[in-house]
Amino acid sequence: MPAGSRLRALIAVASATVLISTAVAAGTANAEPTPSPSPNPSASSKSLAAPRTAAEAKQRVKDLTEQASQIGEQYDEATDALADGKARLKSLKADIDAQQQKVDALTAEARTIALIQFRNRDLDPTVQVFTSGDPDSLLARLSTADKVDDNMESTLAEQQAQQASLDDMKRALDAEVQALADQEQKLADLKSQIDQSVQEAQDLYDRLDAQEQAALNAADGGSTTFDPGELAPGEASAKALTVIKYATSKVGSSQYVWGASGPNAFDCSGLMLASYRTVGVSLPHSSRAMSQMGRPVARGDLKPGDLIFWYNPVHHVGMYIGNGKIVHARNVRSDLVIQSLASYPAPWAGARRILG
Repeated sequence: MPAGSRLRALIAVASATVLISTAVAAGTANAEPTPSPSPNPSASSKSLAAPRTAAEAKQRVKDLTEQASQIGEQYDEATDALADGKARLKSLKADIDAQQQKVDALTAEARTIALIQFRNRDLDPTVQVFTSGDPDSLLARLSTADKVDDNMESTLAEQQAQQASLDDMKRALDAEVQALADQEQKLADLKSQIDQSVQEAQDLYDRLDAQEQAALNAADGGSTTFDPGELAPGEASAKALTVIKYATSKVGSSQYVWGASGPNAFDCSGLMLASYRTVGVSLPHSSRAMSQMGRPVARGDLKPGDLIFWYNPVHHVGMYIGNGKIVHARNVRSDLVIQSLASYPAPWAGARRILG
């Protein structure tokens, strides 16, 4: 490629690079992500007639609590997905910064080569040989100039390839920003549905008299107490005792709050997550995801610290603490409780051993 043609190519590439980079950066910075349309939770919920009896009211409270628990599991999964997306976004931004530096360096290199070519473009090489006082030196310089031409071609090709890669990364960034906006909208929708179910359940619960409320709470299995001294020597590992002590210490002083993981509010998976964090074990904020971790354990082989799961699909988790007892964030009516495993009426879905 003649020097003049290469120079024009460089100018065109450099100009296009500036225009594309500016346009993409402006689009990324200024574009407003368009969230998915927000569904109306009340529109998808059945409009049920008021319960005619206390028994119907109690059953409705149970059903609504169960419904909120299922939606709460989706909420926890969406929260984890949002956190993962934010981490990807941060990493992608760092990659884009590094890629931009590569493109800038190649553009600067190409401009330097073009300047060298521009300075040597005017005089025909044959004329330079005859007019030079040192033809051998001139021929050496001309050989170097040929190498400069080759460098220009390879530099331009590399610059264009790296710019294309940068543009792809910026498009991926825009897609990730939009995905995060959609995920945040999903969280808001799920939270609205949870609040609706919880409020309806609470309204029904408040209409029950004290005796009916007590009966409803007893149907969840009641509660009991626990002391690590109940365990036989060596029955629980040191790490298991640590997570058990943390979880049981929160009973009576913490509330059940959807999506919470401490220090004074928890949902079911949030309590397990926070408890295991005390021994350096990282768990996802999702009972369904937890049910795939560690190794499976039969009900008859439970050890203190094992995680227990209920319902199909899984949307509740608790911890076996020994002596036939469990600790869990049960629901918004009961908050956190210790109770016998046998007394909890939810359908068993399995157990997993995370420690050991």
